[in-house]
Amino acid sequence: MSLPNLLSLSFLVPFVAAKNDFSRAIRGLRGMPRRLLLIGHKLAAGSAATGKILTVGSEADAVAIFGEGSMLTLMWRAAKRNADLGLPIDCIAIAPAAGGVAASTTVSITNSAGAATGLLEAGEVMLYIGGVRVAVGVTSDDTQTTVATKLINAINARIALPVTAAAGAANEVKLTCRWPGPTGNDIDVRATYYIDDRLPKGLTVAVPAMAGGAGAPDVTAALTAMAIGYRATEIVCPFTDSANMVLLENDLAARWKENNMQDGMVVNCIRGTESAITTFLSTRNSPHVHTIAVTKDATSPFETAAAAGAGIESQAAKDPAVPATGIVLLGYLGPAQGDHWTVDQLNNLLTVGGSPLQIAQDYSGSLLRLVSNYTMTNSGAADRSMAEVAWLKTMSYYRWFHVTEFQTKYAGFKLAQYITEPIPGQKIMTAELSEEIMLGLYKTFMDAGLCQNLDYYRSTLLVEIDGPNGKLKIQDEPVIVTQHYQTEITSYVVAGKV
Repeated sequence: MSLPNLLSLSFLVPFVAAKNDFSRAIRGLRGMPRRLLLIGHKLAAGSAATGKILTVGSEADAVAIFGEGSMLTLMWRAAKRNADLGLPIDCIAIAPAAGGVAASTTVSITNSAGAATGLLEAGEVMLYIGGVRVAVGVTSDDTQTTVATKLINAINARIALPVTAAAGAANEVKLTCRWPGPTGNDIDVRATYYIDDRLPKGLTVAVPAMAGGAGAPDVTAALTAMAIGYRATEIVCPFTDSANMVLLENDLAARWKENNMQDGMVVNCIRGTESAITTFLSTRNSPHVHTIAVTKDATSPFETAAAAGAGIESQAAKDPAVPATGIVLLGYLGPAQGDHWTVDQLNNLLTVGGSPLQIAQDYSGSLLRLVSNYTMTNSGAADRSMAEVAWLKTMSYYRWFHVTEFQTKYAGFKLAQYITEPIPGQKIMTAELSEEIMLGLYKTFMDAGLCQNLDYYRSTLLVEIDGPNGKLKIQDEPVIVTQHYQTEITSYVVAGKV
């Protein structure tokens, strides 16, 4: 046996050398570093600089650096509600487009008894803004104008809302998004939401949808901030225009390549009809983007995406192969009963690369099945090989684990092409040793319920030593554990004596 030397053979001074090597200290599975990244807008009141990655650990910090009522503060709250302990939440604020226009709507309050007449009865008048209920008490002495004024004051007192209120005509409440751009168009505003919401007799509240927001921002600043040495495993980006989607998809494609390996995935949310969402998805085909598809819900899509991203990555941190099915999005307010997708619509959306939610009787929502936007090859052939997000999460972890295993335990080895077994005590990498390493790692993944069928893996494992170029080449075929989504039971009924 020839053990490696710690000291040079030319060092002759009496000495005792002892080395601590921690490369083998951790056995079994290791947790892959995971980060949730939120990309969005801040307000002028926020102290954060745009285009910088900031780790935000508390609500007070989010408010201070992004501003109360900002998109990023709202997204942070939604993410934090759904994030497991230990999941870091990073944020990048990007500037709105120059000359961007803020979305707005004008709510009209009408009293059937007459504009200058008191209400027919006392009660409560409410508005739901992005799912947040703002209510004021009214009496028979109030007119439609005083009701509007009460609502304006109540809305402006809620500084965490994404809109501000101002008077229009005497009976109007004009709502304006706090930031410019098309994302403000998706802030839901409605007069009633729950089945027991009731306006006073004779009072109507007309609420047109938020509209007019224009000027999509440019996510290039966020991609620049992420360019060197940064990896977010789940990225929430609410900007879904084609220009920004192409930028994100190209950046992700580069990150998943073998010469980068800083892979992550983007989650966004689209609200609309089946036709509108299908049209959007027909122009997308990235396996690294998953889109939450919603309709007639109350929560803003940028908050829904943040909640989903936190829930998805929290699950992946515990076990990337477990399906996201059943993950409840805390704080989400879905459509009322009868307003959600039918079963056929759910299936249609999943088929074209959308991920609809499951809506419960209490209007809460949970993830149903998580698929990527990928539906076909570059040549247009139908393909589901990269449709299941859990498969991609599993292989992201599989790659990270194997890469770091070789980086931490086998760096500095010599490479031998003709030695059949490594000399004891010598750090020599051989084909036989690499096969042993790979099979050992595979057994670890099998024990964790991530991979299966060791015999097939062993039979397909290929190893090659390229001595002149100092390369160890390995090709393997891991058989990953998949997800249980459907059960089929056939019962042949027998009645009477058999």
